[in-house]
Amino acid sequence: MKIKRVDHLGLIVGDLDEAVQSFSKHLGLELDHTERYGDELDIAFLPCGETLVELITPRTEEGSNADYLKQYGPGIQHVAFEVDDLDAALAELSERGVSPLGEAPMPGAGGMRIAFLDPESFGGILVELCEPIS
Repeated sequence: MKIKRVDHLGLIVGDLDEAVQSFSKHLGLELDHTERYGDELDIAFLPCGETLVELITPRTEEGSNADYLKQYGPGIQHVAFEVDDLDAALAELSERGVSPLGEAPMPGAGGMRIAFLDPESFGGILVELCEPIS
């Protein structure tokens, strides 16, 4: 498995518009686009070089992302690494004792196939692997 790059940092926020304005005003990052991810999330994508800042806000009071925001507050939720072949990466990680978290792979935002990995394998950090859909 070869990690190509850090694709994005997932930051969970309570107010998407306020977060976008803050990152734009203070850091000069420009909004590329927003996307609704199912009925659960709204996501804003702000490019920063070859990496995206992915601002995520839950659409409802229910679900894992809403629970995360309630428990930990706003902040970095996950780091996502781009790979060439997600299926091969998951197979290799399985041989190393790393399990996916939930359904994997699955369709993700931003035209990606994604898989979240069990945080126990990474000292409690939520890691996502992603592969662009051709």
